[in-house]
Amino acid sequence: MELRQLSYFSKVAEARSFSKAAAILHMTQPSLSRQIMALERELGHALLIRTPQGVEPTPAGVGLLSHLDSVFAQVERIPEVVRTAGNELRLARIGVPQGLPQDWGVALLRALDERLPRVRVSLHEATTEEQRQLLQHGMIDLGLLHTAAPELTCRFLLTQRMGVAVPPESALATAATISFAQLDGLRVMAHAAGEVDVEVSRVQQLTEAAGAETEWLFRRFSEHSWLIALASKVDGVLVTRTSARRHLPNWVWVPVTDRDAAGDDLDIRTWAAWRDPAPSHLREIVDVMRSVADSDHG
Repeated sequence: MELRQLSYFSKVAEARSFSKAAAILHMTQPSLSRQIMALERELGHALLIRTPQGVEPTPAGVGLLSHLDSVFAQVERIPEVVRTAGNELRLARIGVPQGLPQDWGVALLRALDERLPRVRVSLHEATTEEQRQLLQHGMIDLGLLHTAAPELTCRFLLTQRMGVAVPPESALATAATISFAQLDGLRVMAHAAGEVDVEVSRVQQLTEAAGAETEWLFRRFSEHSWLIALASKVDGVLVTRTSARRHLPNWVWVPVTDRDAAGDDLDIRTWAAWRDPAPSHLREIVDVMRSVADSDHG
């Protein structure tokens, strides 16, 4: 199996056509077809199937495609790995989830520079579930997860309060706390499933238990979250204080008091996670993380 064959397969799957992919790759269609067939023989599975609409990946092809993003990302980082090793430094690939406190991250990088000067970190943004897969496949060395994973070694790091950010003119802007009952009749935006450990179903169950009729809009948070909130004309956004400061700087953040049926609050917790056996420098990084989490940044 060769990396170029994987690249060819990815391009055909993306173009949904052998002829279009061949033109993009500046090669003949028969040559491209032979490369894909060689890859299929090597893997023992058909990866693509021709349909009246073009070419579609088989179930095996879909599985390979989901894995290739990580493979290509790691290949792109080879110069970084070689440069770091060439300077006799240790490289740690660390997963970073949505909603991590930015000031905590800055404090962590400073602490690592001071306490572990021979270690360099490479950060990879991914959700908790994506990081679990990356850890299992050895694509990252250390993950920062919003849920403890039983298949990994985990150490608790920090907790972030969950609340609702509302416009300054909102009647809720002067409240000390907010309950889900107070969201009755409002339109509220929240993280899409998989971004943070406040599941869509859990939020909906809390709303029902409070007897509130809240219109929930579940969105993936990004640099445009504020524009999405304005365009959707929401009355509030369910977020951590850190995310509210970053995405909605002019809004007022108020903590939520509700607990679910199990008595658990909505706060976001973060764990450091890795696969054993772990090299000593990874455990040293976790020790630094925990010391930063114990400071005011946590």
